[in-house]
Amino acid sequence: MKEHIITIGTGANGGIDSVIKGYEKDGLFDSYSHIRIVSHLGKSKFHDLWLFLNALLSLFKVFLKLRVKILHCHMSYKGSFWRKLTFVLIAKLFNVRTLVHLHGSEFKQYYSSRTNLTKNSILWLIRNVDEFVVLSDSWKLYIEGISGRNVTSINNYVNINNVSTSRLEGHILFLAAFIPRKGIYDLLNACALLNRDFHLHLCGAGEDEKVRQLVGKLNLTESVTFHGWVDGSTKKDLLSKCSVMILPSYNEGLPMTLIESLGCKIPVISTPVGAISEVILDGETGYLVEPGSIDQIADKLNHVLSSPPELKAIVDNGHRKYVENFTSEVILPKWQSIYEKMS
Repeated sequence: MKEHIITIGTGANGGIDSVIKGYEKDGLFDSYSHIRIVSHLGKSKFHDLWLFLNALLSLFKVFLKLRVKILHCHMSYKGSFWRKLTFVLIAKLFNVRTLVHLHGSEFKQYYSSRTNLTKNSILWLIRNVDEFVVLSDSWKLYIEGISGRNVTSINNYVNINNVSTSRLEGHILFLAAFIPRKGIYDLLNACALLNRDFHLHLCGAGEDEKVRQLVGKLNLTESVTFHGWVDGSTKKDLLSKCSVMILPSYNEGLPMTLIESLGCKIPVISTPVGAISEVILDGETGYLVEPGSIDQIADKLNHVLSSPPELKAIVDNGHRKYVENFTSEVILPKWQSIYEKMS
């Protein structure tokens, strides 16, 4: 009989959901019986409370009925931390091995701004789960620094095949939530400064009305297309056809959109926050600007859209980085090793 692995985390559109779906699709759980429990969707506080309580009930039922090997918790910060702490405590009551997988882009700020009680609760969780996994070497150093325990760094991945490189001149792509942390307002203000024709594709959702108001205020309506959340073939089509992908974030872990962009051979502009600077090396595998610098964003967009001589080499370097570090062939064996070690 196959042992069970339970995955628990958000089902909201974004990186965590796409990571879990990738694990399922690409065979990480083929040797196990996998159960996914969604504990959050971000639609409303009432709905999320219902999901949390339902997740608790589901966990108790599964632990009572089945032979569960591992509880794999995907965690960010704030409410996500408290939910995962609760789930881990329940798992320990049933002697189930526990793994926390940290994705939270603002986890450092969250930890540093909390009371001693919350900090101690966070440290207890890090120190007492069987495995604690982060997305990059810089996050590994940080977590080990605050907790004193060894943690494991495993990159996210995405498989990209059959990439078309027929690009539309002047087309800019933004793939992220419409929130200040992702830099969307800086991007719009920078686009208003561009000295060339362009078209901006906005893919995501969040503060939709505020974004539309700023687009109108800046007289960018004819130069912007709103796509909503995109995935699958639509996302790949945009990554394959646009001239540049930009993510001018203030805080990140290691965004899936950057990995996807490298795999699709589209030039990348981003910021040196989180683990981004481990992957996007300025002038080598992409371009970096300082968070919040509208002038830098505009200047770099003008530069990349002018097709500078170094662009092909940068794109090729970025794709090589992707192939060597961010495919299922590289990443899934690392997860399989972790699961086997937890037996």
